[in-house]
Amino acid sequence: MALHGYATDRDDETMPRGADQDALLRRLADLALLPASLVSPQERSVLDTILASLAMRFEPAMRKRIAERLAPQADAPRELAMVLALDDIGIAMPLLAEGQTLKAGDLVHVAREGSPAHRMALAARKDLTSDIADELIDVGDAGLICRLLENRTAELSLRAVETLAGRSAAEPELLAPLLARPELTLRLAHRIFWWAPSPLRLEILTRFTAERRHIHNVLDEILSGDFAADPALEAALSVVRRPTPADKGRLHALLANASADGIGALAEGLARAVRLRTETMFRILNDTGGEPLSVFAKAAGLNRKEFGDLIVAAVDLRKGAVPGKSDLERMGELFDTISTDRADFALHCWDVGLANETLAAGFAGEA
Repeated sequence: MALHGYATDRDDETMPRGADQDALLRRLADLALLPASLVSPQERSVLDTILASLAMRFEPAMRKRIAERLAPQADAPRELAMVLALDDIGIAMPLLAEGQTLKAGDLVHVAREGSPAHRMALAARKDLTSDIADELIDVGDAGLICRLLENRTAELSLRAVETLAGRSAAEPELLAPLLARPELTLRLAHRIFWWAPSPLRLEILTRFTAERRHIHNVLDEILSGDFAADPALEAALSVVRRPTPADKGRLHALLANASADGIGALAEGLARAVRLRTETMFRILNDTGGEPLSVFAKAAGLNRKEFGDLIVAAVDLRKGAVPGKSDLERMGELFDTISTDRADFALHCWDVGLANETLAAGFAGEA
C-alpha cells in the first residue's frame, strides 16, 4: 500500500464512534506494540499494515502516545511509524528526534514530503546521515541549514559542503556555522574567504594556512625544475613552492607609475613579480576589505612603508573610499602577524582556486 494512502481518513476523526470501535483500535495497537518475542514477524506485518491504514482514526492524544512508544523500538511497526512521522509535528516529534525503526530512506521521504517543522526536527536529529542532510539542504532555507550545521553529530557529504559554500555568498548567515564544520576543506575555506566578513577572514587565514617547512625540505630539489609546459601541474605546485620575494626595484617602479599606467598595468606587473595570475592580483587590488592586500604584501616581502605605498596606489586606482583608521590598523596587524610562508600559501590557494573557477565556468558555458 502506498504511503500517501495511509492518511486519507483524517476526516473520520470527527465521526462518532462507539466504545467497541475504540476498544478494537486500542487492542490492535497493543498487539502491534508487543515485544517481537511475543508476536511472529508475519503477524506483526499484518498488524502494521492494518494500523497504518487506520492510524488517523485514533484521537491525536492516542496517536502521540503510540508515537512515543514506537520511537525507542528498533523493531517497531515501520509502516505505522512512517504514517505518524508525517503526522502533525507534536505527534511526529518523538519519531523524528529518535525513532529507531525508521530507515534513512524513510527520513529522506519525510524531509521531502513533510512540513518545515518536520524538517527542523530532522535537522537536529542525532547522528543524522549524509543522505538525509543532502535532502534537507536541497529543500531548506538558511534557517533550517544553520540548524543542521549546528548539529555536530550530523554527517555532511562533500557535495553538501560544496553546495553550502556557494550558497553562503548570497546567504551570509551560513558562513559562521559552515566555517565551524570539520568537513569544510581548505579549498572551500579559501573560496568563501572572498565574501566572508573580516573576523571570519582572519579565522580562515589562521586555520586554513600552514607553514610548509617539511614539504619544502623534501621537495625543494624537485620543485626547482621547469614545469611551465604543463600549466595545470605548475599551478598546483605553486601552492607548495618556497615564497619568492618580489624584485624591489621593479616593485617601486610599478608603484611610482601606478597612477599613469592604471590598475590593469599594476595588477599585471605585481602578478608577474610573484608568479600569480593577473586576474587574482586584480581581485586583490579591488577587494575593499584589505586583508588580501596585507597577505600579498607579506608574501611579496614588502616592508611597512612599501605596504603603505601599495595601499595608497590600490585605493587611488579603484577610486574607492579611503580606509579608516580602524581598517588600516586591522590590515597592519594582519601584515605583522601572518608569516611570509602562510601568506604565500594563502596567495597561491586563491590563485589556484580562481583558475579552477574560471575553468569550470568555461566548461559550463560550452555545455
